Amino acid sequence: MDNEEKIVVLEKYPNAIDANIVKGALEASGIPAGVIVDSTANAIWMAPVRVVVFERDLELARKVISETNESDAETTED
Repeated sequence: MDNEEKIVVLEKYPNAIDANIVKGALEASGIPAGVIVDSTANAIWMAPVRVVVFERDLELARKVISETNESDAETTED
């Protein structure tokens, strides 16, 4: 069991679309990521959708998302 890697929540999003966009950006940067949807709760639009990464990738994933958000902000300002 010592070889198992811990999976942590990077961020929560209001819907699966936003979460999957983030997942795609992470994977494009070489960071394995996943999306966890609680289908029962989401059926009534109450639960956030979680993007998860390996704990070892958490800081890099945060940096990638931060840079992606900055790039998106610059694009919308033009």
